[in-house]
Amino acid sequence: MEIIVAKMFPKINFTYLLLGICLANSAFARKAKVYTTCLKPGQFALTFDDGPNPDTTPKALEVLDKYKIKATFFINSRNWGDLDNDKRAVEVVKKAYAAGHDIGSHTYFHKDLFTALEDNTLKQNVDDMTDKIESIIGVKPAYFRPPSGNGGYAELDAKRKEMTDKVQEYLGERGYNIIMWGTDTRDWEFKENVDKVIENLNLQLTSPGVSPKTSSFITLLHDVHASTVNTVLPAVIDYVKSLGYSFVPLSECIGVRPYQGVSSESNQNLNNSSSNSEPSSPDTNQSPNVNVNPSDIPSDINVENPDITGPTITPPDNIIPNDSISNNINNNNDSSDATTLQYSILLSICIIFFSISLFF
Repeated sequence: MEIIVAKMFPKINFTYLLLGICLANSAFARKAKVYTTCLKPGQFALTFDDGPNPDTTPKALEVLDKYKIKATFFINSRNWGDLDNDKRAVEVVKKAYAAGHDIGSHTYFHKDLFTALEDNTLKQNVDDMTDKIESIIGVKPAYFRPPSGNGGYAELDAKRKEMTDKVQEYLGERGYNIIMWGTDTRDWEFKENVDKVIENLNLQLTSPGVSPKTSSFITLLHDVHASTVNTVLPAVIDYVKSLGYSFVPLSECIGVRPYQGVSSESNQNLNNSSSNSEPSSPDTNQSPNVNVNPSDIPSDINVENPDITGPTITPPDNIIPNDSISNNINNNNDSSDATTLQYSILLSICIIFFSISLFF
């Protein structure tokens, strides 16, 4: 009996060693990184949420072109526009991409990811939106902006922290980086009141010790509001420039490629090629060809009254502010697809050796 037990221990130890390696590999599965600031002081990146809106987004593109600024548009499929049924909305996305702006995901239905976790619609809101964007511009986005920020904050509450971890693992496995913000215009709330917009920006921009020599920012606007594209956007650009900040594309700001499996050089060549050929423009006299089945729209989207303001972005008391996250960011340019492949290969090897060890 002692001889049999002694012979079994090496096998048992080897088996459990392999099992431990596999579990450790799962524990360190790639989580999406969270970005709130730029790499270098003095940089400032503009981002827009909730579009496209065929009636207002083109104006935002005109303003950005006037100032020679490249921005990032985090888009939905069904929100202020309808990428499933409205050709104008699709053309706006193509036009933004052709002009050299980056396109990121903001979920399919502008769905809070904590809610999506609970009602099992992550695939619909994340994966289906990835496919939708790729079908329009030909590449998969690597930037993700979670509606209301849930999934991007450093949470204190145990349940919310667990949900955040699940969201970040889900997004990370799909090659996404989470783009938060370091200052906010609250343009959806203040509308044409530029003074209030600047006042809210200044909560961060004029904090003690903050200057272009020490700080950088990603800011948040919404290209779906006429007040934003006509009044707030030009005023914000002029004000930020007066403080001494330089506007840069988000890819330069965080040092991460905007699209999966495409090098920075290739991205630039794609955009330059598209810019040289005049993109097709929607017929401004054409009414939108929207044919939305109300049963397909989640209850938290109000399609009858699009002036309903979006969620407030002030983090609840149980959330650590974004600026505390930025110190822990590890900017990484590795291909997400390659990382996922490495995990898959290692996990497959573990399973093979674990199976073999059971028979020898």
